[in-house]
Formats: sequence, C-alpha cells, structure tokens
Amino acid sequence: MQLTRHSRGQTLPLWSLGIGLALVIAFAAVQYGQVLRWQIRAQNAADAAAAGALSVQTQQWNEQLAMVYAASVEEYRLEELLQGMMLAANNDTRCQAMPQQPGSQYSGCVGAFVALSTAYKAALARYTADVQLVSRTSQYTFANAENDANAIIADFQTHCGSSSGGDCAFSYTVTNISPRSNGLNDVEMSGNVWAINDGLPGTPKLDYTPAQIEIVTCAKVPPIVPSFLGFTPPTFTAVGRAAATSAMVEQEWLDPGVIVNPATGLAFQPPATYATGGQVESDGKDWFTVNYGGNPAKAYASADAFTVAFQADEFTAVTGWWSTIPIKPYMGTLSDSQYACKS
Repeated sequence: MQLTRHSRGQTLPLWSLGIGLALVIAFAAVQYGQVLRWQIRAQNAADAAAAGALSVQTQQWNEQLAMVYAASVEEYRLEELLQGMMLAANNDTRCQAMPQQPGSQYSGCVGAFVALSTAYKAALARYTADVQLVSRTSQYTFANAENDANAIIADFQTHCGSSSGGDCAFSYTVTNISPRSNGLNDVEMSGNVWAINDGLPGTPKLDYTPAQIEIVTCAKVPPIVPSFLGFTPPTFTAVGRAAATSAMVEQEWLDPGVIVNPATGLAFQPPATYATGGQVESDGKDWFTVNYGGNPAKAYASADAFTVAFQADEFTAVTGWWSTIPIKPYMGTLSDSQYACKS
C-alpha cells in the first residue's frame, strides 16, 4: 500500500505521549528514591543521637566500677599486710629465720615488720586516693543523666555538620527520658557462691537505674523537581525514630591472680611478695605472701546465669561494663505536635 502525503506524521502524537509517559515514570522513580534516601538519613540521625545521649551515664558508671575495683584490691592488700605485721610483731617462728633484705639493715621478724609496714603505708595512700575518687564518681544522679542527655541532643543540633554534631537537615526532639524498669537482673551472694541473674528482678535505687531515651528526627523535604509539566509535587516529611538504653553489656568476675594479660603473658595482678625466705605453711605457701588467686566462674546458658564458688581464701570481684544499646521505640503512637520538623 502506498502512503499518501496526508497520512504522514500520524505517529507523532503517539511518540509524544510515550515520551511524556516515560518522563513521568522516570520522575516518579527519582522522587521515590529521594524519599527512601531521606528516610534512611533520618533514621541514621535518630539512631546516632539515641546512642550518644546516654553516654555520660554509662561513662560515669564505668569509672565508678573501675574505682571500686581498685579500692577493693587495696583493701584486700591492707588486710593481708596488717595480718603479716601482727605476726611479725609477735615474733612468729615463721619469720625468725628471714634473711636481711636488700636495702634494709634488719633481718628476722624485725626486717619482715619494717618491709610490711612500708608496703602498708604505700597501700593505705593508694586506698585513700581510690576511695576519694569513688566518692566523686558516685555523686551522679538520675537527674544528672536526664540533664546530660538533653544537653547532648542540643549539642548535636548546635554543632551539626561537624564531627561531634548531628545532621543539619533535621530537628531533634527528645520525646522521653525515663528509668528502665524491665530487664534488670539481680546479683546476689548466697553462702560461698556469687550468682548473677538468679531469676529475681533487680530493684536498684533511682540514681542507679539505667535510663532509656526515645528521640525523633524530622525534616520537611521539598521534591527533587519543584514542578513538572504543570504539576507541583507536595513536600514530604522524613521522620526517624529511635530509642536506646544503658545496659551492662559485659558481666564478669575479676580474678586478678588468674586472668592473664595477653600482651605480656602474665597475670594482671601477680602475687605480691614483700619478703622471701623463712618458714612456709604446710601447703608450701609463704605466710607473708599476699596472693590474689581465684576460681573461674561457670556459665549456665540455659538459665542465662553465672555462678562462682569460693573454695579458699581469694580475691574475687563481680563487675561489668556499661554501654548504650538500641531498643525498640516504646512511646507508642506519636502525634505531629510531639516533635518538631525542620523546614
């Protein structure tokens, strides 16, 4: 069939319609990608803010635990040194044969007493400093944790765009800070056994109750193309919502004479011997050796619990390390009036 002059160009409207439809689909795809990108960005901003907001509470508790542990080491050392000094002062037969120590003009029980008393004074000075630090770190209250969390979120916005700030595109709203009442384990000592998570809920006082926080980040985002073929897309809202809480992420027993430092291959706290020689006990241990030995704890995975039994005189500390962990937002449905959106 031969085309006439009048039939030419009839496919042009179809091509125009197809091109327009393709552009609309492309625009929709780009706009959808824009929405997803901003939603991910909002959630990342909320997650980072929630994790950082409670960092001061966890840091304070970690410092306090470290100071309590250091003070308890010195307290145990003082007790053992004092016992040795009493034996030496009473001219115990086990120190009478003690040879003269380097740097000392005394031998026997007098030499033992001088060496032990010098070590006692040094340990007492360290213990005093540790107790003072414990007192300082233990003044942190739950009200302080609330104030610090709000200050951190405000600082996120003030220093947005910097390494210590948040995302400048969003407003940050703290919708709740409260004590966490669930998921707290009890720690008890019964007889000669320590037990963590023995099935009983922990009931600490308010200042030692882990905080939980929920944060909303929000921004009003204009469309990627202001208008298209006479159509103006609406502004969409990118919202991120996250929550976090302080939690003891690691629970452990510290047996300083048992746990080995992988960097040196030696125990973190080797036996402290202040004198050598003289008679020994029937078990072969020197009476004036301060030994921080211990027994390893046993884990019961099915019960989510740990126990450790004391078989002999030893120094063992139950402790742990705190950090912030993400949790599911817990404030239920929020209205638009409960958080701000940055335009």
